[in-house]
Amino acid sequence: MRTLAETHVVLFDIDGTLVSSQKSEVDERRRYEDAIREVTGRDPQVNPSRFAGMVDPQICRIILAETGINEPELDSYVPKVLSRMAIAYNEKPKKVILNRGVKDLLELLSHSTRHVLGVLTGNISTIAKEKLAAAGIGQYFKEEFYADNYDDRNRLVEDAVRACVSKYSLANAKNVIIVGDTPLDVKAARAAYATPIAIASGVYSMETLSLSGATMTFQDLTPTNDLLTSLSFQNLSQ
Repeated sequence: MRTLAETHVVLFDIDGTLVSSQKSEVDERRRYEDAIREVTGRDPQVNPSRFAGMVDPQICRIILAETGINEPELDSYVPKVLSRMAIAYNEKPKKVILNRGVKDLLELLSHSTRHVLGVLTGNISTIAKEKLAAAGIGQYFKEEFYADNYDDRNRLVEDAVRACVSKYSLANAKNVIIVGDTPLDVKAARAAYATPIAIASGVYSMETLSLSGATMTFQDLTPTNDLLTSLSFQNLSQ
């Protein structure tokens, strides 16, 4: 007797996973530098790849501290910089390019009645939504988890996994599949008892991601049989 397939929630990171971090590096650097300069009058040095896998509030705090702002002042500066950063990012032209295989995979998964797609990103919501719209893929995601109120990726992931398990009555946290491109994505997924799938489309190699503890590691999101199996996608009849 055939049993019904379980529901799985697949949460995708954005930068480096869905969209090219290399192609958008200039945009990423400018959004931090311009916002910090406008709010504080200081001139920061920003290398986006250094912060791969971190969340925007955390990155902002680190950069502000490196410009010489003391701890007591950081709490007041961080929200001001993030607010200005969101406005500036939306106002300026940007280069958002999908990584290989993304559109085909999302289109395929969107037809499965046993998969719920979402984004789980270190970006604050305003910037993340703008990126998804610019990339033309926002319509695929039913669940959205952003970093607006988080200084730590682990807490963001834990809350996202808990919310998905509860909302969709999942068998357990492993039915939440987190797809990311950094060791921090993998670490956070494992800490939340979710299933981490790593994609080497960002700044980290397949070897590094495999060693970080990913359940499976792939070069990109091209929907091969192995990738689809790792996402518990077998056929549309499920």
